[in-house]
Amino acid sequence: MSNLTIAAKDGGSFSSYIALPENVTQEGKTAPCVIVIQEIFGINEGLRAKCDWLASEGFIACAPDLFWRIEPGIELSDQVPEELERAFELFGLFDIEKGIEDLKSTKHALTGHANSNGKVGCLGYCLGGKLAYLMACENDVSASIGYYGVGIEELLDSANNISGKLMLHIAGEDGFVPKEAQAKIHAAFDGHAQITLHDYAGMDHAFTRVGGDNYDEAQAQIADERSITFLQENLMA
Repeated sequence: MSNLTIAAKDGGSFSSYIALPENVTQEGKTAPCVIVIQEIFGINEGLRAKCDWLASEGFIACAPDLFWRIEPGIELSDQVPEELERAFELFGLFDIEKGIEDLKSTKHALTGHANSNGKVGCLGYCLGGKLAYLMACENDVSASIGYYGVGIEELLDSANNISGKLMLHIAGEDGFVPKEAQAKIHAAFDGHAQITLHDYAGMDHAFTRVGGDNYDEAQAQIADERSITFLQENLMA
């Protein structure tokens, strides 16, 4: 586990946390890559743990600091009121288009990584779930996974460009993705050949965030097992 510096398309550079599988580091083998896309809390301990989990499952996992243009290196918690307030402030300041550019730069860096097998996917949470969806719509990754992505219902037409695979985890009682939004997503994507939707009845936003108020271990495990199988099928085959 270490940091990887990535050159930005429009100048400058940003840091990312990268975790490699043991067989890659010990034997010099190659593996598929997964870009882990942050929530509004930066590259904090919880997100680094997600990268470590993916590395334990055989993937090179890299989480780029997408808030670097506002405040590089920020780490926040949803359990501290002042930090939660700052996180929402950062969300309001964040430039989605620049974020997508930085994710594409991350993909470029990972494709050329010495231990990469050349296949790259995305997995994101909340804001990152939306960005993972957009990366799939940009037709820039082989497989993309969004956990409780916000605002996707406003971007449904973008899915016309998808040629890779997309999986969305939808929390049934998500306070940030209301029932009406969920219904729009289902109406647009049910039966879509490239898109798989999973609903989690009774779950609220961030039900897979360990230590969060809405964390549910059993449902998080189900979602994560689905994600690993999905990534294996589309990046390891």
